[in-house]
Amino acid sequence: MAAILISRYRLMEVITRYTSADPSSLQLPGDEAYYLSTESFNTWTVCMGYGLASEYFRDYYSLMVEKLQVISSLSVSPSSPKAELCYAVSVLCLLESVVHVAATNEELTAKMTRSHGSDSPVENSDSIPVPGVNWSHVSGLIQPVEICLQKWLRELVEIYPTQKPNLCLLTSAVKFVGSYYSKIPDQPGVNVVQCLEHIEVLSKTLSESCLKSLAYQQIVRGLSIHSVVLSSNKPFTSETTPSLPSHPSTLDTREWCPILQKDSPYSFLVALYRLLYSIGKIHKGLDAKVFQLVLQNEDLITYLRKVCSSIHSQMNQNYFSRFENLLQYYLVKLAALWAGCDSQLYHQVALHLITRLQTGDEHYVHDLLSTTVFNQEFFGVEDCEIIPSQVQAMRLTEHKELTSASRFTSNVTQRDLLPSVHGSLPSIRATYLQVFGKDIKALHRSRERCLQIPSEMDSLMSPTIDLLVPKDWVYLPLVELYQTTTKMELAGKPVNTLSSTAVSMVTNCLQWISLMENERELVMKTITMATKISRLMCVFLSGNDLFLEAPVHHCLASLFSTYCQPDRLDKINLREEIPGLTSFYDFYVSFLLQYEAVSFGDSLFGSFVLLPMQQRYDLKLRKAVWGEHAGTLRAMFIPVKELMIPIKNFLEPEETNLELLRLYLQALLSGTVTSKRCPIMYVIAVHHVNRFVYTQDGKHKKLRQMMMRQICMMRNEEIKKHLLFYKLATQEKDIGFDMYTDLPNVRQRLLEDFDIKDWIEKTQKALQT
Repeated sequence: MAAILISRYRLMEVITRYTSADPSSLQLPGDEAYYLSTESFNTWTVCMGYGLASEYFRDYYSLMVEKLQVISSLSVSPSSPKAELCYAVSVLCLLESVVHVAATNEELTAKMTRSHGSDSPVENSDSIPVPGVNWSHVSGLIQPVEICLQKWLRELVEIYPTQKPNLCLLTSAVKFVGSYYSKIPDQPGVNVVQCLEHIEVLSKTLSESCLKSLAYQQIVRGLSIHSVVLSSNKPFTSETTPSLPSHPSTLDTREWCPILQKDSPYSFLVALYRLLYSIGKIHKGLDAKVFQLVLQNEDLITYLRKVCSSIHSQMNQNYFSRFENLLQYYLVKLAALWAGCDSQLYHQVALHLITRLQTGDEHYVHDLLSTTVFNQEFFGVEDCEIIPSQVQAMRLTEHKELTSASRFTSNVTQRDLLPSVHGSLPSIRATYLQVFGKDIKALHRSRERCLQIPSEMDSLMSPTIDLLVPKDWVYLPLVELYQTTTKMELAGKPVNTLSSTAVSMVTNCLQWISLMENERELVMKTITMATKISRLMCVFLSGNDLFLEAPVHHCLASLFSTYCQPDRLDKINLREEIPGLTSFYDFYVSFLLQYEAVSFGDSLFGSFVLLPMQQRYDLKLRKAVWGEHAGTLRAMFIPVKELMIPIKNFLEPEETNLELLRLYLQALLSGTVTSKRCPIMYVIAVHHVNRFVYTQDGKHKKLRQMMMRQICMMRNEEIKKHLLFYKLATQEKDIGFDMYTDLPNVRQRLLEDFDIKDWIEKTQKALQT
């Protein structure tokens, strides 16, 4: 569209009519001349964003230099005329866009040369024209802009104690300088020594004139006030700007979105941190004080800690939140350049940031995954230490060893696992990059927009606003594998054995989850425990023997022990909504079918089956195991001492559903459940049946008498003894419970009608001896 407007409708002739003349000479009333010239420069900037109309800048180069000299006389004082400030900002934005276009000249020239030497007509037809400006047209602009920058920084420091200056002009200058230094490494013929010396002078100016000033402290202090992430979760009202129908900017309270309110510091700080990152990449020996003044600022650290502990807000999906995301992105990138920062804090910021990035930010997601998230330098020595509270919680589970169906044992302690995970970070990073890098076209489009490469730009329009990465992204490789294998099975292609690549992918994913659960627990708290459990269950459904692979089994056992710690186990709510699951019951039934078919009595697999059978969960889940899928019971070989979930969770409160109680007794009478083959299920059935038949609340008297009669008439003396003499469950004994040596008088009276007095006396003597 921009190309059509320029070529067919002579747009640039109209634009240059208003940009070449001085606004005061246009003979228009009031500030109208300035606003008309401003919009003309803005339109030209948009065209330059597509790499168009650059030759006009070359023709008007001397005039642009003159305008830059006029701009240098302006002030950032709040008393400066608004129209003139907007005009100056539009000129600086145009100059910045020229930098991006000029930076592509050398590369496009080389491509053009190669295409002319090619015999392929297709390649020649697709070649992009070389822009009308090159690096020499912008290299002369950096000095006057930096002079303006120094002047406006001094004014900022002088004015701020008494009044707040207008930051838009200063921000535009910082953006220009930042763009210049972001492009200069790719330009040939640059004097490297002179460039490094120039950067040192610039960094000293920024440090002395800005970063150490009270003005900078006050600006940073405004981050929390104007934050979208930290703002209350208020809905947006209907759009107030017709030209931006998909970008609501006001709340129902008629307030502006916090980041758009007056005195918001985000635009200036984003430009400043981007500039520091650009020069920091070029000059590896840059004075550490510059990074220290930024990354160890107390107000900034307070803001970042609030961000890391904030609740996921619907305002994160607002278009304007991307500017706050950009600020955090450049802070994280700065932290990667300096080893003296709080690496754990900035790593947490990166992990939270990934889940807030929107469509169009694929480049930032890919860059964070490539350089920051899996960077060993962000995991300090203190991260490897287990704090006392964690040790206390782990003592309850880490002594357990789960027996695999392949006859090896998985020790669930994590102390030995975590060091090996740190060594596997490069492999883990490759796994996640593969999962998140499948949409190559979207990634390339995002890179062109984020790095501002005009020659490759197809549209400057913002895409549909949607979050790119789910909160539970760490489990995404497991979910994708589960979906792939499910589709293959539905197509009649059962997956019996997975490739070594798939096993490695699952292992890497589970290792990363273990590391996050232990060293970034605050980040993982944003994911519900029910979601975590359901994602791990996908591993057992992805292939018939994946869970039998030793590294996969060890990692799953470690994670299961973590989730069975009391403070986490109590938070598992299987009734809440789980992303991607319409019904947990249906998912659990498919899990039971898989267990019956391929578990081979694996203790870890059985532990996942047992977890939803706790008394506090839906009755349907227990009925599914004891009724419709009773075949599961025969494979439940888990010894009582290997149970990582407290046994009381399966016993309290006592079962009151009559149908389920009948199923318990039926399983015992039929021999489906025995103390040797399935000890845990045996304890559960014995406990609930025992408590029911001895209850004296006057309810269901006939059913109790019938069940008691069935027990007394049993030929299996052992089960009969256990049902009548059961006292209390305990994981200390192999059988799983204690028994009365002398049956209480109340219970003996209940048994008088069943003519088993001699048997009771005989049994009591045997128990006493």
